[in-house]
Amino acid sequence: MYNAIIRRQRVEFKIQFKRIPYIPKERSATTTGTQPSPTEHTAFSAYISIYQTNTGKDQTIKFDTIVTNIGNHYNSYSGIFSAPQHGVYVFTWTLHCWSGGHLYTHLVVNARVVGATLTDGRGASGLRSTTGIVVVEVNQGDIVFVRTHPSYDHYDLFSAQDWRSSFSGWKLF
Repeated sequence: MYNAIIRRQRVEFKIQFKRIPYIPKERSATTTGTQPSPTEHTAFSAYISIYQTNTGKDQTIKFDTIVTNIGNHYNSYSGIFSAPQHGVYVFTWTLHCWSGGHLYTHLVVNARVVGATLTDGRGASGLRSTTGIVVVEVNQGDIVFVRTHPSYDHYDLFSAQDWRSSFSGWKLF
């Protein structure tokens, strides 16, 4: 009896399966056997290796220690990411300051501010942190960087082994 029920369910499944129209798979790297071009893969992550007491106004923050740099589009000497191709990218930056310090920062694409944060340790004891995240469309050749606000003083940009001020980005699509 049990076997008869299973056979009937198999037959019903086959009948239902035959009713589903065939939809061809889209051609992709796995169906064509080709690999995506290296410029399609873009990601970076870098952090600041030293404690900076005064970063100044309108200064590009240089995240000098690279963790990941797929495609080599982030420059740790300038603090600038150069987009290898048009697309939608995700950028995130985390900054720490010590009590009494404060940092106003911008995420900039070319000259356009697309994100901003305030890390404020004034009146606090201990470390203060802020993370910004932006999803933005950029064009090939656009530059992206984190800078201090052009009108305010900034103090105590903190980075250490246990609290790393960092900047990361990757191409979403």
